[in-house]
Amino acid sequence: MRNIHLRCIDLNSKYCPCLLAQTNNCVFCSQLRGENTCDCNWCGICVLYEKFWQTAVEGQGEKVLSRLEEEAEYTIVKAMADHMYILEFPVSAPLAEQLQKTGSFVFLRKPDDPQFCQFPVGIMDVTANKIKVAIEVVGPKSGRIFWKGNRRLAVKGPYYNGVFGQPWIENLTGGRVLVVAGGIGQAPALPLIKKLVENKNQVIAILAPGKVKALFIEEELRQLGVTVEPVRSMRQNGMKRLDETIRGKIDLVVSAGPDEQHQAVIAAMQAANINIPMAATNNATMCCGEGICGSCEKEGKNGEKLKLCKVQSDVENIIGE
Repeated sequence: MRNIHLRCIDLNSKYCPCLLAQTNNCVFCSQLRGENTCDCNWCGICVLYEKFWQTAVEGQGEKVLSRLEEEAEYTIVKAMADHMYILEFPVSAPLAEQLQKTGSFVFLRKPDDPQFCQFPVGIMDVTANKIKVAIEVVGPKSGRIFWKGNRRLAVKGPYYNGVFGQPWIENLTGGRVLVVAGGIGQAPALPLIKKLVENKNQVIAILAPGKVKALFIEEELRQLGVTVEPVRSMRQNGMKRLDETIRGKIDLVVSAGPDEQHQAVIAAMQAANINIPMAATNNATMCCGEGICGSCEKEGKNGEKLKLCKVQSDVENIIGE
C-alpha cells in the first residue's frame, strides 16, 4: 500500500503548538522533542517558531489553547438493540463549524461526572449547529450518559484523528471507492461517504448490521446515489463480496468498523496482490485526545511510538496483521 508520511493531525491548526510541544514531546518537530537538528521536511509554518512567537506575544509564560467544552441537552433520535443509540444535540456555531472536518470526533461525559469519565465518539452528522452521534453502551462511561433518565452532556472538541488515511478521503476526486462498514462503524462511515460523494466519486458500500442488528445508514446512502450492497454478516458474506469487488477498478478502500475488520480487508487486498490506498476508522483507546495520557500509544511496524489520537499514518503500519 502507498505510504502516507507520519503527520500530526493538529499541525498548524489553532491548537498547535500543543502541550506536547511545550514539554518537548512534539510528535512532529524534532527540535521540540529536545533534538538539536531540524528534520521535519515541512514547507508550512514552523511549529518551533510558532511556539516561541506565541510565548513572546502572550508575555505571561507558555499557554496552550484548550478545546471548546460545552453542555447540551440531547435527544434520542433512534434506539437500536438494547445498547446502541443515535443522539442529537446542539452546540455553539464555532464548535459546529470545526466539526465539519473529515475525521472529527468529540469527547462526551455526563456533566457532573469527573473529567476522566469522558469517552470519544465520532461525528455522524452536522446540520447547522446540531450534532448527531451514535453511542454504543459498553461500560460505565458510556452508560452514565443515560443514568437515571439523564439527558445532558458535556461535549468537548474538536478532535480530528477519527480516521486514518484522511488525505485520501479529502483529496480523491472522480474515483471509484469501496466502503466496508459493519455495525456501529456505519456511523463514522456516513460523513466519509458524504465527503467522497461531494468530491464526485462513485461509491460502493458493503454494509453489515453487526451487533447493532440494523443497517441504519442504508436509506440515506441510497438517496446520495451510493450503490449499497447489504450482507447478513461481514465475516461470512461481506469479505467474499469485498474480494470480488476489489478485483475490479477501485481507487480507494475505506473500512469503517473494528480493527478485526480492518485486518481482514488488508489481508484480502494482500491475497489479491492489490496495491491501492486504504483509509480506516480509528479505534484506539483514548482518554485525553491530546497525546498526554499515553492510552492511545502504539508501536508502528518500524518500531516508532505513535500517539494515535494525533498521528496520521499508513493504515497497514498502524493496524498490522
